[in-house]
Amino acid sequence: MIILFTNKKKEKIMYKCMQRTTVYEYWREFRTQRKPRFIKQQGSRRREEKLYELALVFPNNRWATATYVKDSLGRNQEAIIENDKYRIKEIIPYWREELIYDFQQKKRIRYHEVLEQFMPVTEIGQVFSLNKNLFLQVDDEIKMFSNKNLNDSDRLFELIKEDLLAKKKTNFIFVKDVTTYQRKQLYNLLESKGINRRMLFKHYSY
Repeated sequence: MIILFTNKKKEKIMYKCMQRTTVYEYWREFRTQRKPRFIKQQGSRRREEKLYELALVFPNNRWATATYVKDSLGRNQEAIIENDKYRIKEIIPYWREELIYDFQQKKRIRYHEVLEQFMPVTEIGQVFSLNKNLFLQVDDEIKMFSNKNLNDSDRLFELIKEDLLAKKKTNFIFVKDVTTYQRKQLYNLLESKGINRRMLFKHYSY
């Protein structure tokens, strides 16, 4: 079977099958998956850093050889699983895709779906961040995208900026750091658009 580990703890069985050849087929698919642009880095109310690993796991036997991985200090350590009935055949770094809350659609969406809302804009557009939220303003229309924390908001801002400039979209103005006066003006403007001010003040949401 194929198991996802988070910070060295089992989180989820990604695939399970009695046929070893089938398990290997899925393992090859997982290994060749393309890493998303916007991935999870933090989680839970403690805002702990997340380290994801994907392991190929088989029933244990006396002929099995140990698999080793490097720890945070670069030392080799044996890759083990809590249940002695199983062994880790192979383990690789992995990821989980982070989602962004779209206030217009009232649901969480993927990064490429956010970027797709920027691409058709031909007028002068302003992209700015405020606490954990990212905004796209074109004339009087404002779109809001919310993240789980300030770090995610910064990452999303930089990714959007990088991808738009790479696609020669030079009609956007990027404003990351605003003054206290500008911040007050933004709060008033966004509140006039029906966005709750208390929601704008939040730095974290899990």
